Amino acid sequence: MASNFTKKKTGVNAKDISRLNNSREDKLRFMLESAKILSMKVDFRTWLLEKAKLTVPSLADWCAIDVLIEHNGLERIAVIHQDQKMTDYLFEFEKRFPTTEKNSADLYAVIRTGEAQFVPVVTDETIRQGARSPEHLEAMQRLGLKSLMIIPISALGKTLGALSLGYAESGRVYTQDDFEFFREFCNDLGVILDNGRLSDEISKRDKAKDLFLASLSHELRNPLAPIKSALELLKLRETTTDVREELDVIEHQFDHLAKLLNDLLDVTRFTQAKIEMVPHTLELRKLVERSLKASDALIQMSDITLHFTYPSTPLPVWADDTRLEQAITNLMSNAAKFTPSGGSIWVELSKEVTKENEWAVIKIRDNGEGIRSDDLPNIFEIYYQGRDSSNASGLGIGLALVQKIVELHAGKIFATSEGRSKGSEFVIKLPITDVLNFASEPGSQDSVGNIAQRVLVVDDNVQAADLLVKLMNNLGAHAEAVYSGKDALAHKTLSEYDVILLDIGMPHMDGYDVIHTLRARGIQIPIIALTGYGLREDKQKALDAGFSAHLTKPVGIKDVREALREFLPVAKRLPVS
Repeated sequence: MASNFTKKKTGVNAKDISRLNNSREDKLRFMLESAKILSMKVDFRTWLLEKAKLTVPSLADWCAIDVLIEHNGLERIAVIHQDQKMTDYLFEFEKRFPTTEKNSADLYAVIRTGEAQFVPVVTDETIRQGARSPEHLEAMQRLGLKSLMIIPISALGKTLGALSLGYAESGRVYTQDDFEFFREFCNDLGVILDNGRLSDEISKRDKAKDLFLASLSHELRNPLAPIKSALELLKLRETTTDVREELDVIEHQFDHLAKLLNDLLDVTRFTQAKIEMVPHTLELRKLVERSLKASDALIQMSDITLHFTYPSTPLPVWADDTRLEQAITNLMSNAAKFTPSGGSIWVELSKEVTKENEWAVIKIRDNGEGIRSDDLPNIFEIYYQGRDSSNASGLGIGLALVQKIVELHAGKIFATSEGRSKGSEFVIKLPITDVLNFASEPGSQDSVGNIAQRVLVVDDNVQAADLLVKLMNNLGAHAEAVYSGKDALAHKTLSEYDVILLDIGMPHMDGYDVIHTLRARGIQIPIIALTGYGLREDKQKALDAGFSAHLTKPVGIKDVREALREFLPVAKRLPVS
C-alpha cells in the first residue's frame, strides 16, 4: 500500500510540476511582452487594450477591462476572446445587457469597494444567482464560464477600473497563485491608467489653453486695430516737436504691447513645433544692425550708451532673418530693461573655430542689474521670472522664445553673470554656412510697397474700418467701408474694386460665408482676410477658403502695402507719399 501510495503521489506531483512550470513560463512571457508595450507611444486606451490581448489564450480564455468615467459610469476599454465568434458574442452580450449596476453587480461591487472577487470554480448555481432575468441567465450560460476573477485597478488608493479574466472552453481553473499574480499586475495597470488620464487631462487643458489664447488674441487685436490706424494718421500730419516725441512714446508703448501679444501666441507655436521658418544665407552683421536699430528708441529713452563691434570679414549664417532678428531684439530689450539710466550695453560679433564647426558668435553684455546665481539655471524656462528683481515685468516668456529660436537654427545660447548689480552677458553661437549668396536685404526691393486705387473694407468694428479707410485715403487711395457681410454682398459695384479687405470675425455672416458667396458668384478680385486670429492654422484656413492673403490685426501702412503689392498690376499702384 505504501508503495502504491508513493507511486500515486509521485504521479500527481509530476503532473502538478509540469502544469506549474507551464504556468510560470506563460507568466514570464506575459510580463516580458507586457513590458514592451510600455515603450509604445500610444494613448492609455491602446496600452490597456494591448495588455488585455496578451492574456489570451495563455492566461485566460477571455479578458475584459473596464474603467471609471464621469458620473460613476464604466467604459469598456477591451474585451478579448480567443475565439472571434465568442468575441462577437461578448459585444452582442454587452449591447443586450449594458454594463450597469443592475446587470453587472459583481463588477460594480469590485469598483465600489476596491475588493477583488475570485471564484475558482463557477457552478450553475453561481450563474443563477448572478442572473437578473431568464434572458440574462440564458445569455450568461452561453458564455460557459468555469473560473472567474474580477480584480480592481487602483492607483494612489483610488479604484480606477477593473480587470475581468475567465476560463471557459479550456476547462482550466484559476489558482491562488494566479490570483496574486494578477493582483500585482493590476497595480501596474493602475499606474498606466492614472498616468494616461493625467496625460489626457494635460492634453485637454493644452487644447483649451490654445483656444483661449486664440480667442484672447482676437479680442485684444480688435481694439488695437483702430489705435494703430489713428496713430499712423496722426504721424502723417504736421506736428510740433513735442507732439512728435509724445507720438513716438505712444508708438513705442503700442509696439511693446503688440510684441507681448505676439510673444504670448509665439510660445504656443514654438512649444507645439508649429513655427514657420524660412531660412536663407544672410550676413549676420547687417541683421544685428537692423535689430539694434529697432531697439534704438528704447535705448535712447533710457539714456543708455550702446557699443557695437564686429569683425571686418563677413559672418554668413543660414537663418530666418525675421525669427533671428526677433531673438536679438528680445535680448536687447531685456538688456535695456535691466540696465539703469546712464548705463552701457556692449554688442560684439566674432568668429569662433572649434574642431566640430565654425561659429558666428553674438555677445550682448550690460552693466545693469545682473542675475542671481540661483536664477541662472532657470532663466530660459517659460514663465520664469527672477526673484527680487527691481524691474520685473512682461510675461516671463521672452528668453524662452529666444532659446527656441536659437535651437531651431542649430545654435547654442547661454547666459553668465557675476551676481546682482554686476551686469549680465548673453552669448549666441550660430554655425557659419559655406553658402555665400546672400539674400537681399528687407526693404531693398520696394519694401514699402504701393497700395491699390480702390479698396473696400468690410469690418463690423466701425471705428477700425473707418480709421483704416481714412488712413488709406490720406495716402491717395479711394477706399470706403461697409460694416457687415450682408452689406458687402449687397454692394452693386464689387467687381470695380481692386481689392477687398474682409474681416472674418463678424456676427450673423462671418468672413468665410462672405467669401464663399463671392467666389461662387465668380468674383475673382483679390480678397484679403483681416482678422485678429493669427496662428498658422488660422492663416491656412483662410487661404483654403479662397482668401488671397491673411492680415493679422492690428495692421499698419506697411502691412497693407506689402499684402497688396503682389496682387495689383503696376498700372493700379500708387507712388509712395
